[in-house]
Amino acid sequence: MTNPSKNSFVMFAAFFIGAFLNYGFNVVMGWMLTPAQFGMLGVSASFLLILSLFVTSAFPLTSTKFISGEHDVSTKYRVFKSALIANLGIALLLSVVFYVGYTTDIINLGANYNLLVISILLATIFTAMSVIYLSILQGTFRFSSFAFIGIITIFAKLISGVVLVKMGFGALGAVLSFPISMLIGLTLAVLLTRDFTFWKTKGWADSNVYFFALPMFFGTLGTTLLMNIDIIGVKFLTEVALSDALSGYYRAALILAQLPIFIVGALMSVLFPYISKHQEDDRYASKSIKYGALFILPLALVIAAIPEAFIGVMFPAEYIASAPALSIVSIGMGFLVMTMVLTNIFQARNVPRIPAFVLPLAVVIEIILLIALVPSHGIVGAAGSTAIACSIGCIVLAGLYVHTYKLKIEHFTIVKTLVSISILLLVLYNLPHTGLFQLVGSLALSGIVYLMILASFGLLTEEDTSIFLSGMPDHRIITPFAEMTSRVIRKLNRV
Repeated sequence: MTNPSKNSFVMFAAFFIGAFLNYGFNVVMGWMLTPAQFGMLGVSASFLLILSLFVTSAFPLTSTKFISGEHDVSTKYRVFKSALIANLGIALLLSVVFYVGYTTDIINLGANYNLLVISILLATIFTAMSVIYLSILQGTFRFSSFAFIGIITIFAKLISGVVLVKMGFGALGAVLSFPISMLIGLTLAVLLTRDFTFWKTKGWADSNVYFFALPMFFGTLGTTLLMNIDIIGVKFLTEVALSDALSGYYRAALILAQLPIFIVGALMSVLFPYISKHQEDDRYASKSIKYGALFILPLALVIAAIPEAFIGVMFPAEYIASAPALSIVSIGMGFLVMTMVLTNIFQARNVPRIPAFVLPLAVVIEIILLIALVPSHGIVGAAGSTAIACSIGCIVLAGLYVHTYKLKIEHFTIVKTLVSISILLLVLYNLPHTGLFQLVGSLALSGIVYLMILASFGLLTEEDTSIFLSGMPDHRIITPFAEMTSRVIRKLNRV
């Protein structure tokens, strides 16, 4: 089994830097903007994500899959060219449709969104080109360059957003940071992929590439809508006078709840090309599921257990009203974490039709629930709609995964996992977590207890430890710590 740990370390290091900058952007905007302006930023960001998913879900993953696979160079070049032109065409078509919808009040956002809509459309076009160029780096396993562009893009968004808001542009300044940062990311991606001389090869990709891209799109469409359509529901299904402010409160909850989503994105961006390249080797897929369930899912449940603590640390006191919604939607994001893992595995192993069928149905369920619950229960109803839809999608996908690959369900392993997570939550809940230092200390202590329990139950093995630690840099301080950790895990495995 090829060890992707070094690439994972690079991606996770980039994730933590990127997450810090991204959260810095959202938190700073939460302090600099009013709740209504923050809500406008949230609605704009959600529309951008939904538009962007049309250009980030199908052809980029398809391009990555063909570039990382065992194909000749000319095929890879033709696939890339076709993906680039198709993605740009989709972005331009979407921009026209969305703008017409806005100007004719089919998408009734109001006159205050005029320049914000233009910013959203520019960001969509730049994103469409950027993600295809990034697929070269991901498909050729150049994760350092891939991570570097991601960090610079988020950093540019933070700096430009702060400067423009400080200059008095308000929500418009915050939203303008999206196209500015994406243009910078696109420029870097073009410069770093100059060696991929696709223009020297004539012709275009075969039709099977487009047929493969279609179910890839619907699968990723489902996961993106599941975590973004709820805030749009809050905007359009609540009273007009309160909709922007309520969207702002719900935006604060989503920012915290979606932290595990960013982590699983970093994990699967590394493992996807490995699973794709070694489709017959089930170990990469099983490790993805294991690490998602043991290390990323619990984070979502931790946020759900003490929502007030996270909101109190990250946002002004007035946002504490979003704590009940955060507790519920975090559970939904936990289910969505595992949904994303399973979706990526199906896609990498050439079975994209399964998530392409299941996840849009989950979105339909979410929309029905939003219409039923948001008018009467506000942001709590939106959170409940997301949690229910995500749980249904995850359970159905998990059942189909077991059926498709004829897997045996290890009930005792599931019980040990549930017991471990329950102890983690119990320990954390009974520790002081009011204030930044108490929260960090409680998270660290409960995390150590959790890892010890995992090792004692045999869920965290010496092999897992070696996979994680092999990606660490060789340093006189880090190496002895890694060796000591490995010895402790080995002893706990014998308990």
